[in-house]
Amino acid sequence: MMSLKKALSMVLAALMMLALFVGCGTPAASPSPVTSPTDTPSATPAPTPTPAQEVNLRWLSALVGEATEAQWFSTTVDQFNADHAGSIKINIDGVAGEAVNDKLKTDAAGNTMPDLFTLNADAARFSLIADSGRAVDLMPYMQANPDLWAGVDKDSAAAYTDSQGHLLGLPYTKSYIGIYYNKALFDAAGVTSFPSTWADFITACDKIKASGVAPIAFMTGENSWTTMLMLSHLIGTEAGGVEWLKSTPDTVNFNDPAFVSAVTMLQTLMENYSTPDAIGATYAVAASSFDNGQAAMIANGPWMAADFSNPDVSMAGLADNVVYALAPGGGVIQTENIAFGIGSKDKASADAAFEVLKYMMSPDVYSQYLNITGGSPTFAVDQSLLQLDPIIGAFQPQAIASTLRYGEFANCVKQACIDALGQLLPDLAAGTMTPQQFAAQMQSISDSN
Repeated sequence: MMSLKKALSMVLAALMMLALFVGCGTPAASPSPVTSPTDTPSATPAPTPTPAQEVNLRWLSALVGEATEAQWFSTTVDQFNADHAGSIKINIDGVAGEAVNDKLKTDAAGNTMPDLFTLNADAARFSLIADSGRAVDLMPYMQANPDLWAGVDKDSAAAYTDSQGHLLGLPYTKSYIGIYYNKALFDAAGVTSFPSTWADFITACDKIKASGVAPIAFMTGENSWTTMLMLSHLIGTEAGGVEWLKSTPDTVNFNDPAFVSAVTMLQTLMENYSTPDAIGATYAVAASSFDNGQAAMIANGPWMAADFSNPDVSMAGLADNVVYALAPGGGVIQTENIAFGIGSKDKASADAAFEVLKYMMSPDVYSQYLNITGGSPTFAVDQSLLQLDPIIGAFQPQAIASTLRYGEFANCVKQACIDALGQLLPDLAAGTMTPQQFAAQMQSISDSN
């Protein structure tokens, strides 16, 4: 008969075996050791990580519809979204034309800013965003990305920096703006070269008009863009005009002789040599007049060159006949074109938006934009990637070499004055308002806003 002591020993041993068995079936709480390249991976799958929440960004942009850059912009956004699937997604809020600035103004006032937007350097539109306090200061991001910041044109960056030293936009391009002319229409009218003086310009306009073609495509709708550029050329080539175009919205003097003289010439041009539908015309109407041979000249930026070889908007063969020229007197507008800003309310969205800006500066994306628009870079770029339109390629060296460079009218006046162009230009063109009255009205509007 088994002794009591031996029986107790056997029971205790059995209990110990049972405890060991149960313990082997319970995973240890401590983490597994890091697997080295020579270790055999465990057969037990690792737990699936919780995916990070995708950040959705709204990009308010006019680069849609008929805009020259529309296809580039759409493709760029699609590629970014594909590359960042699951982490960042751009949603385009497309508003065509000048209406995009009205939308941005409304967003700034209502604290519903888009995560990404286009920022202009002209005093009126820049000040609107700077004064709203809604734009994100990009300088801390630049300081955290010194290689990116090193490539940025500091003069261009200064144009998008407010009085507090906040960088509100990443400059994307600057432009040299001249006057396009259709050489075939010039030849048909007996004009053998682009005029070098404004007196010769009038003579050329008379010949072109006599040939049955409108000499100049003007407009008074929207922001009077092409007319405003011609006014800028007229001011800049006047004695004292370069300095006038350096005015600030609070100091500009519309009664200055340089401005009044320029408006006097503009009245002559609009009254006698304009397209018949210029009054009330939008940019699309003015551009179409030139693109389809109904006007021999148009003042516009280098981005328009891409349209001349586009059969959807221009008549066949136009690109072979267009030349881009300095204004009479050898003048050229030099202006900052666009920058991209961030309006996000939270840090996560702002961080994601800055990732977009970095992507926009990648060599392939950036060079494609420059090639399409003909803009001059504000960021270091591999010159071998640039393939400028031949029209712009022939013009840029002349523009860079010109000693008569000036800003544009819209950059030195208040927004109310830009808006007033559409109200006052029709009377100026009709001859029911004198240049002096035009100037006085502009001064009054400036002083009261």
